[in-house]
Formats: sequence, C-alpha cells, structure tokens
Amino acid sequence: MIKILYVSASCSEKVLDYIYETSINKPEQAAQKFHRLLTKGFAMNNEQCSIETLSTLPVVPSNHKRKIWNLASETIKGLKFSYIPFINLPYIKNAGIFCYTFLKVFLRTLLIHKKNKVVICDVLNLTVALASFWATRLTNTTCVAIVTDLPGLMVTGSRDKDNTTTSLYHKIVSKMMTGFDRYILLTEQMNPVVNPKGKPYLIMEGLVDLEMEKSTNILERKNIKKTLIYAGGLYAKYGVKNLIEAFMLLDDQNTELHLYGSGELVEEMDTYLQKDPRIHFKGMVPNKIVVQDQLAATLLINPRPTNEEFTKFSFPSKNMEYMVSGTPMITTQLPGMPKEYHPYVFLFEGESVEGMKNSLKNILSKSKEELHQFGQEAKKFVLTNKNNQIQAHRILQFLKENT
Repeated sequence: MIKILYVSASCSEKVLDYIYETSINKPEQAAQKFHRLLTKGFAMNNEQCSIETLSTLPVVPSNHKRKIWNLASETIKGLKFSYIPFINLPYIKNAGIFCYTFLKVFLRTLLIHKKNKVVICDVLNLTVALASFWATRLTNTTCVAIVTDLPGLMVTGSRDKDNTTTSLYHKIVSKMMTGFDRYILLTEQMNPVVNPKGKPYLIMEGLVDLEMEKSTNILERKNIKKTLIYAGGLYAKYGVKNLIEAFMLLDDQNTELHLYGSGELVEEMDTYLQKDPRIHFKGMVPNKIVVQDQLAATLLINPRPTNEEFTKFSFPSKNMEYMVSGTPMITTQLPGMPKEYHPYVFLFEGESVEGMKNSLKNILSKSKEELHQFGQEAKKFVLTNKNNQIQAHRILQFLKENT
C-alpha cells in the first residue's frame, strides 16, 4: 500500500468557510477545490493507498486579523487534514511554516520503506513545496510535483507584476520545479517547460466531484429568463471584456448575464450595469453557491482566448465544474483541451466580439430541451471518465509503474 503525504494549502470545507467569512479579501477557491477533490479521490482508493494532508492555511497577514493559528487536525470520510500552525505576521509566518513543514515531512518519511512512501506537493505554494522537496532529498523519498499553472504566466490581481518579490518567487519556483522525481501536469505542453530532465509524468487535465452524481439538474427548475453564467477571474486577458460586449449586442431581452468573481474588470462593472440592466454582477461568493446557481442556468461560458501564451499550459478547472453541473457550456478551443471533450461542449466559432455574439445567438436559439440534453451528456461523460476517484486511481497506477 502506498502511503501518501499530500502537501498543499488544501483544507476542509468547514475550515475554508470560516476563512472565507472572516477574511478581508476572499481566498482563491479553484485551487482549493482541485486539491481537496484529488485528496478525497485518494481516500476513496483506500485499498491501494493511505493519505494524510499537511496543509498551510490560505491566510496572509494583510488578509486576516487573526494572529495565532493552531487548528486541530480533522478526519472527514477517511481523509485526515493536518494543519500547519503559524503566527500570522510578515516573515515570521513563512519562516515558521517552512521549518515546521521540513521537520514534519522529514520525520514522516524517515522510517517508512522507500517503495511505500510518496510526498505529493503543490509546487505553486513555494514555502511548503520547498521545505518538502529538501526534506525528501534527505530521506530518499519520491517527491511528486502537481503543476496546475506556470509561474510568470498566471494572471493575478497584482498591479505591480514586475516587483522584486514576485520576480524572485517566479525564479525560485521555476528552478525548484525542474528537480522533482515525478510530475502530474494539466497539459502536454507543460512537460518540456517544467520537466527538462525527462522524468516520468502523467497528464491529468482536471477532475470532477463524484458526489455530483447526486445533484439534480431539472429543466423545470431552470430560471425563467435565459441565464448565462461566467464564474472566474474578471480579467480582459481571460476574454471577459469581449464576452460582456458580445452579450450587450444580443437583442433578446429575456436573457441575462451573471458574472461571478473578482479582478481588474470589477472597476468597470458599474458602467456595464448602467448600459445594460440584463448584466448582473454577483462578486465573490462561496463556490457551493456558484455551483447551485449553475444548475438553474441556461448556458455556462468560458471565453478564454486561445492566442494567449498561458492558455497552452492550462486546462481551466471551471470547464470541469461547468460540465459536471449538467448545464451546457460554451468554450474557446483551448490548445490544452483534449479533443475527447469536443463532442460534449459548444465551441465559439470566433473569439472576436462579433464572433462570440453570433455563437451565443445560435446556441440560445436552440430549444431548452435540446440544450438540457446536451448538458446532461456532458455531465455523464465527465462523471464516467474524469471523476476524482478515477483520476486518483490513474495517479496511483502511474506511481506504481514508476517507482
């Protein structure tokens, strides 16, 4: 049996809800959901592995007033969450987390037989990833990198993307990433960038929650008005500006566009809302609310441009979340999206404002029954082939074959 220590910022939904409610600025939820679903998937494969998480909480001094964090570990459906204690003060926080993680990983892997121990790291969380990496070098433990994005290509809310701290972070992460023993990557295009030494790797573009089998997406419960939803970063670079402008060209007054998230375009929302009352800005809300709203929507949208460099190295987690909702989605033809997905999603015919408008108009002209059936087929596809239990099983097989 493989014994996995999963090091990331993942926490239980209960803990995340507390942090979300008490934070000044809300924590990013996509990465939380990705790592939580994957660790839950490992726990479902309990005949092949045992798993424990070691988590640094998604809290920074500028975002939360609480200074002392020492949360008790908790076990939920066979998955143990262990939280790293820390003092939430600048510099002291990261130094303490680094030392605690290093010692914890070192001691945890020291006495376990090499073939049975694996440490899996979220490499974008520099402090815990670096500590885990160095500890596993000392204990001769296989260290696996999960790479969900590339440093330097991530779109963030920072206005000063070239500051010294950010540049140093990118350099350290990029250097560290090349030294891991195994890799779990979202797209094939990532491999030559993060794995120049040609170590074994697995493409796992995303996953969905197996528990979504229980969710019901019923035509009779859909919103009265045709509702289009975009949930994610509100950045022009993500195609959101073009989406908004394309929607405003639609004549149908029985259609609404609901926008969830945060980003640079928030500052322009008042202008858009005044120009077109069909646009509704929902802001940052808990992911479970977004998921619930998606069930009642008509169409879910990912307008991310394909000509941006970063799109080659990403498979947006929102695509998986959209598809498993059972509501149909439309997306651009992202280079990192395998063609096996194409029969289950609508594709934009063009990425200009006019091209998006025409695609939306064409889809919204279809009957509600046809759209609903299309969404149900997408849900069936991802639940059958991409659920978190299956994806975790694929990783376990990969680890067994590459010990």
